[in-house]
This record gives sequence, C-alpha cells and structure tokens, in this order.
Amino acid sequence: MRVIRLVVLLVVVLGAIGIALVIASSNLVQRDLVFVPAPGGTLTEGVVGAPRAINPLLCTQDEAARDVCSLVFRGLTRLSEGGEAQPDLAESWTISPDGTTYTFRLRPEARWEDGTPVTAEDVRFTLELIRDPAFPGSQALHQAWSVITATVVDSHTVQFQLARPFAPFLDYTTFGLLPSHLLSGTTAAQLESLPFNQNPRGNGAWRVVEVDVNSGRITRAVLVPSETHPGPKPQLARLVLRFYPNSAALFEAFRVGEVDSAAGLSLEDVKRAEALPNAVVHAMPQARYVMLLFNLRRDSGVLALSEQPVREALRLALDREAIVREALEGRAMLAHTPLPPTSWAWLSDLQLPPRDLVRARTLLESAGYSLKVIAPFNSAVWQKEDEPIGFTLLVPDNPLMIRVGRLIAQQWRELEVPVSVVPVPNLVPNFLATRQFQAALVETLLDGDPDPFPLWHGSRKDGGANFAGWDDPEVNEWLLQARQTLDRNTRLELYRRFQQRFADAVPAIPLFYPPYYYVVSTRVRGVQATPITYPSDRFRTVHLWTVNAAAVSAPEATATARALAP
Repeated sequence: MRVIRLVVLLVVVLGAIGIALVIASSNLVQRDLVFVPAPGGTLTEGVVGAPRAINPLLCTQDEAARDVCSLVFRGLTRLSEGGEAQPDLAESWTISPDGTTYTFRLRPEARWEDGTPVTAEDVRFTLELIRDPAFPGSQALHQAWSVITATVVDSHTVQFQLARPFAPFLDYTTFGLLPSHLLSGTTAAQLESLPFNQNPRGNGAWRVVEVDVNSGRITRAVLVPSETHPGPKPQLARLVLRFYPNSAALFEAFRVGEVDSAAGLSLEDVKRAEALPNAVVHAMPQARYVMLLFNLRRDSGVLALSEQPVREALRLALDREAIVREALEGRAMLAHTPLPPTSWAWLSDLQLPPRDLVRARTLLESAGYSLKVIAPFNSAVWQKEDEPIGFTLLVPDNPLMIRVGRLIAQQWRELEVPVSVVPVPNLVPNFLATRQFQAALVETLLDGDPDPFPLWHGSRKDGGANFAGWDDPEVNEWLLQARQTLDRNTRLELYRRFQQRFADAVPAIPLFYPPYYYVVSTRVRGVQATPITYPSDRFRTVHLWTVNAAAVSAPEATATARALAP
C-alpha cells in the first residue's frame, strides 16, 4: 500500500509540474505575440445624404453619391492631395508645345468589372454624353468639353484638341468613365432614368453587389473588392455604405454601434462623438474656405458697399481670431487669401491686418461718413449724403454658420454698423446666383487647379459665379494670362498679384479654412488624416483599412506593418 501511495503521489506531483510547465510555456508564447491588422471583415460606414444614382456623370454635385462613385469608377486622371491631376486610367499623357493638344495613353491592364478592357472608345462614348446639349450633369463640365475635339487614335490612345491653351484642362479629365459596351445607344436625356444607376458596373477597386432603394433614393449600398482591378487589393472583405437623412440620425447610429464610421457629421455632433470611448476623430484639411462676400453693385440697396474704404473698415472691425475661437472652438485655420493652403498657388506670407476699430473709424471719416442718429435705426450710424451703412447679412441655415454670422454682426455693431443676420436655405441658387443679396456668408470649394477665373473675373459678374460683381481690369488680365500659360512660375507670379490685389480691394473677407471631420470606431485601423478636395477623398487609402486583428509573432508583426505602409 505504501508503494502504491508513493506512486500515486509521484504521478500527482509530476502532473502538477507538467501543468505548470504548460501554463508557463503558454504565458511565454502569449508575451511574444502581437495583435496586428488582418484582412477580411466588414466595415459599415454611415453617410449623411441620399443618393439617387451611382453614375459618375451625375454624382459631381451630390457628395453622398460621389462617395460611392469614387470607389466604383475611375477617370483618366485623379486629384492628388495638393489638388493636382495625376495618372489614373491614363498611364501617361503628352502636351503639344503650343499647349493645345493633349494625347492620353490608357493603361493596357485596366478592366471593367466584367473583365472587358477599358478602351479609348469608352472615353469617346462618355464624352459624347457630356457634350450633348441635354446633358443633366455639371454644366461647367458640359461647357468645358463642348468646345474640345476628341479623337480616338487607337484602342488605348485618345487625343484632345483645344482651341487655345487652357492651364486647368487636366481638372476636366477626372470624370469617371462609363462602359460603352454596356450602355451603347444611351443618350444624355436618358442618363437620369437608367437602371444602371442603381446597378452600376464600374472599373474601380470596388464593385456594387447590393443596393437598397426607398422612394427613389439609395439607402444602402454593399461593395466588395473587384477581382479585375489591377491595383492594390483592399484588406476589407466588404464595405457597406448606409445613408442617413441628417447628422443627428447618423450620430445616433454611430453611438449605438450600427455603423463603424461616420461621414458628414455637424461640428456639434463631432464634439459629441469625441466624448465616446470608442471614437477616433480625424480632422482633414480641405480645399474650402469660408468668406464674407459683399455685393459691390451700386443697385444692391447698400451704396456704401461699393466703396473700398467702407469694405476695408468693415474688415478692420472684425476680430477673425475671436470668431474662430468662439464659434468653432478654435477648430479652423485663419484665412488670409481666397486660395486654400492645400494649393501650390497659395500665398503663405500674406497676412491680413488685425482688428483696429480706431483705424476703421478713421477710414470711414476720410471717405466722408459721419455718425448721425437716423431712422429707422434710432441710434448713431455712419452715413453720407443720407445714405447709411447698414445692411442684411445672409447666412446658410445651419447652426454653425448662424453662430458665425451673429458674431460678425455683433462685432460690426461695435463700429456702429447695424447688420441683420438672416438664415436662408439654398443660399447660392436663390440669392447669390440671382444677385439678390447685400452681404453673405459663403463656404467656397476651390477644387483642383487654383484658377480663380470663374469666381473673380469681370466677365463672370453678370451670369457666372462672380457673385460679388468685382471687375478690376488688371485682375481680369492677370487671371486670363494665368489660365492661358502652362508655365508654373508665370502662373505663381500672376496669382501672387491676384491675392495681393484681393487683399487691397476687399471684394470679400476670407475668414477661415474649416477642416473635414471623419469619425471612426477604434476597431477601424489605417485611416489617414491627409488633405482632401472632396469628402470622398477620405477613401484614397481605403485599401489599407482593416477591422480585423490577428495574433502573430513580433517578426510577423513587423512584416505586416511594412506591407500595409502607404
């Protein structure tokens, strides 16, 4: 019995030692393992908006639709972080010495998702739709291409003939192509009603496999990596885009875990998201600026705004830093020019003067204005020849811009300039385009080439986007020369003069550059806060994004990190 007990005891002891060794070995292994991003999984993104069509020719004025189109379709070129055109479906291009002939060579490996090669015929077919008078998409795109001749040289070469040199031309080659072999015979008038719009077939890195539609609006789109795309393969197995009617609904969806990421949140909801333990907020510089726009026309109802000293005094009365600090909690970069800092033409050393009420009053007095109590203001206001300085400031009907507008009005009242802040929907089409405004708070996108001709050339003051009506003969000549030369140094000098004259003439007051906020869950890895032109540019590095993780050894982790590096 004693021998048996000893044997049993020995077995128990050896067993305990074995278990201890296994546990110790396991702990050592665990200490050597590292969790790293792994391929596969589904990312569900929430977007504010409700696209009608996933069609590259119809999505340019609908940010929600542009999000899907940017993933599914490609153009000859695409915009870089700095807003410059770079090769996409075109592997290269040449420009004739006189700057009027562009010859593009398509990538021979480019394919539609059904495996059909992308050819010059697809370029010609898409351009014919854009050039059609019935084209329902961007009229700026239509007008630009209506005077350009396109010639198919061979299956992978297309040539464009311009009437004269046009420096921003490459911007107009970023539109996504349509498949001629699937849509042959389609007319521009049929574009908006195509079944293709909700069952697209693209040439990008992703393809649409499922679409939910409610009352003609897309509410959900499911995408998977395209097997025929020759570029980097996405790490994600699926990308689901869910569309929400407003920022509040999207925030709630993110808060409860219905979506992994949120695009298009208001600043108020971004701040709410920052308080969530599972949220990461990315602030991306974008090619947009907010400015105060004056109507310089003498028949605007406020004659004083046609005078440069009055506009300069109004600028000196503003504490723009305080506006950014109080309205945006410091979450924006102060603007000094009408070009964004993401552009190569931005004049970085130009600084607008700080607030100076004494100098502002001196300017008004020198211009012949004096303070008098007059009706209907019932307080002292600046006036000259019975024309008072007092006007209405139109602002977009959203909380942030209303807050900014009220701060501006408050600061101008300290200069004895009464201003009424009026929030309005559809500010641009209803008021700016019709020239029915005195002053307006405007957010402006300057996408791609920095050419400010459409916004500030005198020829565009009556029917174009020069809403202020600024018409400076020298500026007109500089802007015309800058778009007719391809020499970068010449254009830089011309745009330097433009920005300096803009600061002197004050047709508008640049306020700030707002960032674009993108909120993601902590489970989403690989997102980069790089400069963007459009919100859809957040997807530039989507092929690197992951939601899965795997336990690997330290050497394997190093190799994975190198593989996922941009």
